[in-house]
Amino acid sequence: MRKRKGKKLIESKTTVIDGITFDSATEAKYYSYIKENQKELGVMEVIIQPKFELIPSFEVTCSKCANGKVPSLKTNRMINCKSCKGSGKRIRQGMTYTPDFILKYDTGQSETIDVKGGGFTNESFPLRKKMWEYIHKQELIVVYWDDRKKRWVRK
Repeated sequence: MRKRKGKKLIESKTTVIDGITFDSATEAKYYSYIKENQKELGVMEVIIQPKFELIPSFEVTCSKCANGKVPSLKTNRMINCKSCKGSGKRIRQGMTYTPDFILKYDTGQSETIDVKGGGFTNESFPLRKKMWEYIHKQELIVVYWDDRKKRWVRK
């Protein structure tokens, strides 16, 4: 039986600009803003959706067998554990984070930007943000479009 995937907490519509697919219309709007104001902002380079590894994949001891073998329920003979396929170890998937942009300025500085529609975040974002900042020793900038002020706002 397959598990059904839950409904996404944050609804967004993918948008394509300049042949680049963005995860949301807000990201695409921010990209257009950067491209249109590149000289005034002093942006030399825009890196789109770079991927960072926060935690590499790793092994843990199988909690069902610890050594790769378990007794068969029918014969009581030792057989390979189904959870770890007889290895005694289980692999845990690593954790990655993909911000929306890295902006490199003519001053030599760079900023990593994550665009949020209306300032909303999912439940894993604060943890990933904190881990990214810890690893890179740099603030992760969160921006959103403020409809009342009609401008991009940094959080």
